[in-house]
Amino acid sequence: MKKKDTIPAGDNERIEEILDTSWRILKTRFIEGRYEISREAPFQHYFAHIISTIGDTYCITRSEKFMVDLEEKLELKNNNDEVKKNYIDITCGFSRGGKNSQKKTAIELKFKTKKQGASNDGKNNVFQDIERLEKTKSEPSFGQGRFYMITDHQAYVNKSTQGGLGSVFTTHDGAETQANHEFYYRESKSKHNVKVELKNPYLFEWEKIDKKSDKKEEWYFLELKV
Repeated sequence: MKKKDTIPAGDNERIEEILDTSWRILKTRFIEGRYEISREAPFQHYFAHIISTIGDTYCITRSEKFMVDLEEKLELKNNNDEVKKNYIDITCGFSRGGKNSQKKTAIELKFKTKKQGASNDGKNNVFQDIERLEKTKSEPSFGQGRFYMITDHQAYVNKSTQGGLGSVFTTHDGAETQANHEFYYRESKSKHNVKVELKNPYLFEWEKIDKKSDKKEEWYFLELKV
């Protein structure tokens, strides 16, 4: 007999499949020119729309709805144990009979280009986003997090040879971070000189896809599970 092949019943398992499919669609439509993305806002808009559409097809009972929200406000403690307001780019999950899922997924996005420059600050921001997702995941209503990034700037993908902040907040292809590690560059001249603590280890594996336009464009895509 054939092995059973149906949609999984668990919320997290279904959301994983939804996000895998949605990410493939987003990348493909961007590379093929259906989506024009030049900053983070359209990235957020298009990706949320795809996630919502695919998510609806994964509702398996009459009482289920798949909900997607933008800029959900959460109050999280910072490293000084102070409660601060945070906004999550995208949240999604199943609701049943008016009751929200207790296993929502939090999603943070980054879209960085060569024109924007300031890659060191950008790397710092990547680590802050991951830290925010870890803290969000510890909330009772969240089960998992995802970080997605798109860039045409090789400074994020290649290993830093200049030292400094970029050698502490490492995002290059193949970079591995340690669990329960504090990241802090003490001599940074950045206005956002922050300390980041990550509980889990992460492996940065970039995907390079060429975009065909008037001239060849090299784009890099990153997904991290938190």
